[in-house]
Amino acid sequence: MEEPAMTGVTVGAAACDPVHAPGDSGVHGPYCVVAASAPDEATSDPGPVALVGRNTERDLVAGLVDALPHRGGALLLSGEPGIGKSMVLRHAAARCQDAQVLWACGVESEAVLPYAVLADVLLPLRHHFGELPPAQRRAVEGCLALADAAEPNPYAVCAGALGVLAAAGEAWPLLVLVDDLHWADPSSRQVLQFVARRLATERVALVMAARSGPEEEGIEESVPHAVLGPLTDDECWTLLRRHRLDRADAAAGRIVRLAHGNPLVLVEYAAALARSRAGGAEAWDDSWEAPGPLVERAWRGQLRMLPPRSREALVYVAAGRTPQWPLLQRALASDGLTTADLDPAEAAGLVRMRDGACELRHPVLRPVVLGQCATVRRLEVYRKLAAVSSGELQTWYLAAAAPGPDESVAARLVADARQARQRGALAAAAPTWHRAAELSPDPADAARRLFEAAHDAFYGGTTRDAAQWCEQALSHCRDPLMTADIELLRGQACTWLGDPGRAHQLLVGAARAVEPVDPSRACRLYGAAVVPATMDGRMGDACDIAARCAELAAGTHGTQRRHAAVMRARAQALGGDVREGRTALLGLLAQTRGRPGPEERQTTMEIAQGLSWTGDGELARRVLDTVIEGMRRDHSPALLPYTLLARCEVEMWSRWPMARADATEGLRWATEFGHLAMTGYALLQLARLDALRGDVAACEERVAQYERWCGGRLRGLSLFARGALGTAALAAGDPEAARAHLEAAFASAQEMGLVNPCLMPWVADLAEACLRTGARERGVAVADWLRERDTATGLAWPAAAHARCRVMLARSAEEAADWLAVAERVHADQEMAFERARTRLVAGEVLRRFRRPSAAREPLLLARRTFTALDAVPWAVRAEAEVAATGHRTAVHGNEPPPVALLTPQELQVARAIGEGLSNVEAAASLFLSRKTIEAHLTRVYRKLGVRSRSDLARCLAHAGVTG
Repeated sequence: MEEPAMTGVTVGAAACDPVHAPGDSGVHGPYCVVAASAPDEATSDPGPVALVGRNTERDLVAGLVDALPHRGGALLLSGEPGIGKSMVLRHAAARCQDAQVLWACGVESEAVLPYAVLADVLLPLRHHFGELPPAQRRAVEGCLALADAAEPNPYAVCAGALGVLAAAGEAWPLLVLVDDLHWADPSSRQVLQFVARRLATERVALVMAARSGPEEEGIEESVPHAVLGPLTDDECWTLLRRHRLDRADAAAGRIVRLAHGNPLVLVEYAAALARSRAGGAEAWDDSWEAPGPLVERAWRGQLRMLPPRSREALVYVAAGRTPQWPLLQRALASDGLTTADLDPAEAAGLVRMRDGACELRHPVLRPVVLGQCATVRRLEVYRKLAAVSSGELQTWYLAAAAPGPDESVAARLVADARQARQRGALAAAAPTWHRAAELSPDPADAARRLFEAAHDAFYGGTTRDAAQWCEQALSHCRDPLMTADIELLRGQACTWLGDPGRAHQLLVGAARAVEPVDPSRACRLYGAAVVPATMDGRMGDACDIAARCAELAAGTHGTQRRHAAVMRARAQALGGDVREGRTALLGLLAQTRGRPGPEERQTTMEIAQGLSWTGDGELARRVLDTVIEGMRRDHSPALLPYTLLARCEVEMWSRWPMARADATEGLRWATEFGHLAMTGYALLQLARLDALRGDVAACEERVAQYERWCGGRLRGLSLFARGALGTAALAAGDPEAARAHLEAAFASAQEMGLVNPCLMPWVADLAEACLRTGARERGVAVADWLRERDTATGLAWPAAAHARCRVMLARSAEEAADWLAVAERVHADQEMAFERARTRLVAGEVLRRFRRPSAAREPLLLARRTFTALDAVPWAVRAEAEVAATGHRTAVHGNEPPPVALLTPQELQVARAIGEGLSNVEAAASLFLSRKTIEAHLTRVYRKLGVRSRSDLARCLAHAGVTG
């Protein structure tokens, strides 16, 4: 086997050397970059016509590629080995005549190298790095080992990668093809997943192919996804005819039956039949029909036909996983073999040379080759490969060669894991820590390394791995302090995975176990248990453990004591002791001002959310604005979903467009992070917004999504689902259904111990539903509960809601007018536009019922104006009917929704960033989007709002209450 020349790769039928645009002498014209070699599906015809069938996939590719001059997108292809994924990628490359084509491919051996696939994608575009904001450029160059990374920030890498691809696409449309995504390193997969969701406005298309399995999870949820199934019988015969086999050939019919529609199996069986016939034989060995995976059994006979030395040499290719030519030569020589021993394998089509490396024709050959090799021999081959390798690759060869625990190899893996962590490649560092733990002879070392693996998995976005590895660490750990630390991380992982009940149980149990030994650790565990206890609907338990946390923190100082106090104050606000909780939260907010660190930022966010429950919504919003701005500036989105949803809670009282924008972005981030609990909460926030607007179908669909995601695991959130459905039913004019939902929600709140009415904004809807269904006595009871909550908490919302109930219960026009005046005084002190309009609507209805049309007219007109501005259509229609019933016929100007209501959630986020004075580049970095996406959204914002400049936009947004 001769050393190959370094040649280009065929795309279609011709080599694809760089092709420049007319008159372009640089590298910015269309070109074909082969970063990791274009894959070659096993077929006798290398051209694009080799694609048989796949009409659906062709259409998806055509839609993506043909739109490239104007917009971008992503597509994920998945299916079993040999099903034709690589051929679809080649078809996409062949169709893309007027764009850059960039290939990358996951390689199993390089899956341990952080950002290996990302390097293949970005390094050919390095001339665009200078167009990135400085922080993103430093992050990208650091992860690619082009510069020292000051501190790991994987999300700055994600945003930077998007910026590079967007810049390349702006210069010339770009098609990125990634094969074998399942073998891409975890850090690269994370970046590709991030980028795939944000290409709609770029001239960049990303098509990825992965073997069906867990590797597709996360990407498939937000990217168009095509699962390649088996070929039909007719398509199988079309493929076999290219190999000169037809239906009259009995052996060909046998091939079709064996292949079950897998094109690679068809081709391999056809080739085997041709070789058999060329040797003068008609039938082949029965081993071809041996049980086992279709693709693997297609090669077993070919492997047995190789000379023994060829089979020995082939093991090095399989174990080396695409070894470079010089390394392979040295490894073979150390075992008395030469590259010439691979000639029979090359002649049989089992190996090929490409880009200076020797590789198996198809990745599935690897387990077949290694499976026919004795374990002792396989370990020896790994040792010889390690002897001729260096760096991280050598470490992993040594790890593969280890027959059992080996501290020297484990120590090398630990060093590699730390280096990956320093580069911000937490997703790659985590499995490295895990393998080090597997090779650790000392159980204590194994426990510590498993904990480190779980830590990096949790903060790298693979929460499920984190929870599993924490359990493994606990099985090795005997140190009570380390056990407490592991339980803390496991509890946090369980919380975000949507199992708050178990998280609460684990955290409290661990706290009680470690409290006699280390009260400080127990304090942290109790503090961490408050949130899952709340999410699980255990308000009493949340208050108790928060109090215990504060007691243990009394003897400490600094962050821990402050965090314990925050948990205690939040629990008080939720559990009914609102005044004391508010006083504590305001004092704690003063202490955290000017503390910019991530821990202090989280504490500040928790304080602000607590203040939103104590009636200090405007202060909470301003604080959350500052926290979100800092997270965006520092490219630290880990807490963004939680913080955005906390701000949404505040904005939902009056600023619906902003609330929807925050909930939509929070949902996107929660889904990307795999935070099931936050995903469910975001869906319910959006469901309530739909319910308030009277969009019953949208509300029901959101709740259905929530049920599919979370089922009954989030008991503390389920009442919000019933509350949203009840409000939607009331808007739709179905008080019976509304009452059923709202009574269930109210009963759940009572059972859980939730008595803060600010978290139960639908209680007044329950009173109205009761009255409209003739249950006046129950309506009075609900009104009395609101009065008691007003007295106990001093909050504005229960006072206003109680006044509305009394308006509906009024026995005379004078009584109704008096209670309307009470409600107006409360609303004057705190902005709750929709609730104020609802009170005015029922007041107008009651006054008209008492034959006071003149008195009813003004509140009804004001209510109609507010409902129209909020785009709450059913409520506006109801108010319009009441206005007409008063005899008022004059059209009221200014009833149209404000222009800002026309913006999509993402357009509003972009407009908000620009309106606050950010440049396009700064807004792109802040929102984790590309500059071109910002420009595209901004163009639509200008058109919808009828503005022509940034100053006009700022004034428009300030007038609408979006900024300022």
